[in-house]
Amino acid sequence: MGFDEVIDNQAFLDKGLWVEDKELNFQKNFEDSCLKKNSFQGVRLLYGKLNFKKPVFVTVANSAPYIEMYFSLKGSRHMTFPESQQTCLIQSGRHNMMYITDTEFYIEPDATNESNISLQIQFTEDYFRRFLQMDNPLFVPFLQNIDACTLAILSEHDMNITAEMYTELQDIVNCEKKGIYRQLFIETRVLNLLRLQFEQYENLRIRKTYSFVKDYDIEKIYKVKEILDQNINNSYSLKQLAQEVGLNDFKLKKGFKEIFGTTVFGYLSDLKMKIARELLSEHNKSIAEISEYCGYTFVQSFITAFKNKYGITPDTFRNK
Repeated sequence: MGFDEVIDNQAFLDKGLWVEDKELNFQKNFEDSCLKKNSFQGVRLLYGKLNFKKPVFVTVANSAPYIEMYFSLKGSRHMTFPESQQTCLIQSGRHNMMYITDTEFYIEPDATNESNISLQIQFTEDYFRRFLQMDNPLFVPFLQNIDACTLAILSEHDMNITAEMYTELQDIVNCEKKGIYRQLFIETRVLNLLRLQFEQYENLRIRKTYSFVKDYDIEKIYKVKEILDQNINNSYSLKQLAQEVGLNDFKLKKGFKEIFGTTVFGYLSDLKMKIARELLSEHNKSIAEISEYCGYTFVQSFITAFKNKYGITPDTFRNK
């Protein structure tokens, strides 16, 4: 099988105490796509925005193992590791951690004509080991794979990117600081993401079953989250959402809170604010346009909600 594009991961991630942003632009089977890189001692970040015109494999060449936190901000990707004979799918709005040892592996979009936006945070083994000890039973298998230099995927199922994680991710992507201040700003948020990922994984492993949600209803509740993710400007009632997936509104209300730790409309509100931050950072939409896009009938209601969430008005956030 031929592969359309090749990314030399190790060459792109050159070493150094601090490297300012570097950008790699793609053509051919990508349209208006690029990778941006930051790196400092022990940590490397890749922010990718890829638009696939047609089904295409991307080959990633790699000369040294590394640990990666993968956050899929938009779009879903299949990852294939031929040497390790493993595959995984990280869906839109989800994340996972991997120890990658294959010298060559492949990524493929789950759908064409869809933007794939991701942030990959990569650690050297020495940097990563500072935060885990072998006496923690939850992480023993993962660390044993590192010792054996074999591919490892932390969570059997990719995990949901929480509102708190989104805030940290957007702070990293939109950081405009320079030099040592940039490194300190980004590294602080990287470590906070590492903490949040570990805590979420631990909570999922410890609580293997839900006290209220039945196994056969979990997929339906995740479907409601997907509906909200794709239709933030629609005004759904709890009853409408429940009917859409074949649940009653009581089961949806209780089950959503148990799985995601927030109410249906609490999640939707956080999602609207997250997207509003992204749009405000891009500077190509007015406050009124962003308000309408996020489903607010009145601009003042949007401004009030944004200030209640972040402590500043949308205008102040944009100007900062």
